Amino acid sequence: MRITYFSNSQRFLYDFQHLIRAFYPGAEVKFGYGGDIHFEAYFEETKVFLKFQTQDKTIQKDFVLVSDEHESKRIFGRNLYDLLKQETKRELPWGILTGIRPTKIVYPLLEQGLNDEQIYNFLQKEYYISEKKSKLLLKVARNEMNILNRLEPSSACLYIGIPICPTKCLYCSFSCHEMTRQVKSLIGMYTDSLICELEKTYHKIEENKNKIVAIYFGGGSPATLGIDNIKRIFVNLFKNLKIEHIQEITFEAGRPDTIDEKLLKCLSEIKKDFNLRICINPQTSNDNTLKIIGRNHTFEDIKRAFEQANEYGFKNINSDVILGLPGEDENDYKNTIEDILKLSPASITIHTLSIKRASLLRFKWNEYEFMDEETVNNLLDWTQFILEEHGYIPYYMYRQKNMIGNFENVGYCKRGFEGLYNVMIMQEKHNIYACGAKAVSKFVYEGDRIERVFNPADIKLYISRILNLKI
Repeated sequence: MRITYFSNSQRFLYDFQHLIRAFYPGAEVKFGYGGDIHFEAYFEETKVFLKFQTQDKTIQKDFVLVSDEHESKRIFGRNLYDLLKQETKRELPWGILTGIRPTKIVYPLLEQGLNDEQIYNFLQKEYYISEKKSKLLLKVARNEMNILNRLEPSSACLYIGIPICPTKCLYCSFSCHEMTRQVKSLIGMYTDSLICELEKTYHKIEENKNKIVAIYFGGGSPATLGIDNIKRIFVNLFKNLKIEHIQEITFEAGRPDTIDEKLLKCLSEIKKDFNLRICINPQTSNDNTLKIIGRNHTFEDIKRAFEQANEYGFKNINSDVILGLPGEDENDYKNTIEDILKLSPASITIHTLSIKRASLLRFKWNEYEFMDEETVNNLLDWTQFILEEHGYIPYYMYRQKNMIGNFENVGYCKRGFEGLYNVMIMQEKHNIYACGAKAVSKFVYEGDRIERVFNPADIKLYISRILNLKI
């Protein structure tokens, strides 16, 4: 099915695109005219005219916006949603919500002192969010607020990005470099560049009078730098930062093909003095699916990585799982959750598969079968039930573009093992200093204004800019 849309204004254009895509998953949606289905939005001062057109019929709808831009955005979304619901006979659990940080809309409601029922009514009336999602949203928002309320305004995070992996996964859209011979030859210079950028960043942190409370080594797979380079970065960090402020360090150990005793021994030394959180990410326990998504390991390798981590005394371990992977059915996913629970990680992050524009999966979509949206929705409900039954609480949430069913990603943890960085990066209340290729720093100013600073995604370009080299 080919769907086109046109608007005479940039106003609410993202919401316009997003809702159409959400109601017609898998369809080709493009700006312009023609197509099996065509949508138009015309803005004339405070009035909006919506049009839905097929070969057989045309439906038009008009409504009036108000002076408040946020309220106008919701009015536009609700009217478009009503039209889409009428034509598709479908409803979306998250209603008109397009933002990736849904808990941010609940914070003001809690600060106003609204009770649960009033908040549910607001979410359902203003955003068309279902009762189940409204309850989950409020639960997560309260847990996030409990974490944020413990922080000083001067608290900040430091992200260290290593966008390199042994292989690239089918679903991945990050500008992640596979460990080719050429990339391997750049590892030393990449580490030099990171340390150089970090040393410049320390001055900015001091200038802003920030206290780094959480450090996150992300990727890719940070372990691809090698033990000696990882040690160099840690030495540099602890030499320059005020370590008494650091409440959490997270290291994405990630895939078992990058986890070995040398890495665990190195990290265990850091763990003696800091709350060190490591991530061992299976995504699935189905060996056939692991092959499909481009992982060169089995679930037995994941279990061995857990055993080794336990031997070195790691208690704060996170595991990522993806719901909706190609070829998997309900039983495959439930088996994965049950297998992960046997490993007893401190936290489990549930991602709903997102078909990202730059991923290999987008170009191979037709080669696989996927769960339908109703099954995914039911499994999300089942996941919440089974994890809470095992003592895990939902403590942070975010959403992505092009997710199956327009659903959500939720981080669950055992009480006391909340990932501080995860909450801070999502809520955008504190500065985030980010170093490395494709890293994005965020600076928060009065009035909730946020400025972003982007690093180059390509590691050769990143190295050349930081070290002023031609490579």
